[in-house]
Amino acid sequence: MAGEIQFNFAAGRTCYALVRNRFGQIYSAATLGFVAYNAADYADYAVTVPEQGTGYYIGNLPAVVAGVYCVTGKQQIGGAVSVNDPSVSAGDVQFNGSTLLPLSDLATSGQVGQFAPARIARGTAVPSFPVYLRSAADHVTPFTSGVVSGQISRDGGPFVALQSGAFTETGLGFYNVPLTSGDTLANSFSLVFTAAGISGGISDPLPMSFLTQKVSGSL
Repeated sequence: MAGEIQFNFAAGRTCYALVRNRFGQIYSAATLGFVAYNAADYADYAVTVPEQGTGYYIGNLPAVVAGVYCVTGKQQIGGAVSVNDPSVSAGDVQFNGSTLLPLSDLATSGQVGQFAPARIARGTAVPSFPVYLRSAADHVTPFTSGVVSGQISRDGGPFVALQSGAFTETGLGFYNVPLTSGDTLANSFSLVFTAAGISGGISDPLPMSFLTQKVSGSL
């Protein structure tokens, strides 16, 4: 993470930032996480924002998970940070876990995604997950009448069989399989699908990866 906090202010000043999450908690360097605000611990909340050039200040967002954060730029008046230091800037930072996520990077006009990975709700079943398979003979022809198998790797672990192996062919090379809540109970997972024809032949392997989105009630 680098350069996610930026603001303009008078040149030659000492500045820092305060970072809060959507619950109003403030980031603390002492705990490396978000805590309830306590004025006595104010020095732990200051995130260094050095001046770059003349009157432009750039700092790094702490190690936080994906989310929207309220960032307040502050000017240090005395020899140490103080609750009485004035605010000089404020705004929201939208962060996807590794970089800023402007609207231009999001899906538009029916796209699944342009920059950000597609997301599935964490720990939530997908009753009919669609899979499209092509013949390994020419890598083009839809693979029909196949016996399909799928494996999953959760959070970088070993590949294991899907909890439900009940594939249903819907035609034209498409198959549906249920993903259970146990399958998707991970921060990220990868899938690999293969198939063998009843009368011979195999499909190309179909790999795909997802980041999951935590929702209300998920672990």
